[in-house]
Amino acid sequence: MAQKILIIPLAIMLGAAVIGLTYPFWNGVPGSEQNVIPRFANQWHIGEGSENHPVLQYVINYSDKEFLATIEFMEKNGDNEKIYLLIDDKKSGVHLEQQLEIGEAFVFIGVNDDLKPYVQALDKTVFSVRDTITGSKYLVVGAEWGTTFVGKFNPKLKVVDYLDTKFQFGELKTFVVSYEINQIQNKLWIVDNMPLPVKAEYFTIDGKPDYSYELVDIKSGPLS
Repeated sequence: MAQKILIIPLAIMLGAAVIGLTYPFWNGVPGSEQNVIPRFANQWHIGEGSENHPVLQYVINYSDKEFLATIEFMEKNGDNEKIYLLIDDKKSGVHLEQQLEIGEAFVFIGVNDDLKPYVQALDKTVFSVRDTITGSKYLVVGAEWGTTFVGKFNPKLKVVDYLDTKFQFGELKTFVVSYEINQIQNKLWIVDNMPLPVKAEYFTIDGKPDYSYELVDIKSGPLS
């Protein structure tokens, strides 16, 4: 009789332990697709890895512009960060460069007049992520990254894939973050420990191309 009394509480304890361990997965917690509880996964935020001073070169298509932007992340200056920016316009052949700063919210500071049209294009493309994604987000397939606002729509951003993505310089492990409006998908490609997205494809709500950009090189600095 004593053995039966002991076995019943033990069974209850074991059952509770199994439920406790599996609950996050069958309850639909982000990350269940990879059997990873989000709190154990890496997180990404804008500016992550900038302390390693990467030099990132993008090709950017926006409006009627197509240009290369090379961004060198330099040292921190309080809440601001020094960067060196090179622009090569693929249509006009214009070459511009300047050392300037970005604020804590990744806003450009001290841009000269010649560079302003290109910085405005960067604001609308590569750096627009600062207006969409705030705080640190889990790098786990299925994780929700908040809500964005596009006109009357407010779709949710979600990590939808983790894959090898080919670039001109080779392959990178990327997380694809996406939202959908009218069955049209807009996508960002994120790499752990990179300060900015490495690729994006965005469309208007009627399906026309809005802008795109892609990392074409990771250079060694300094450029300045």
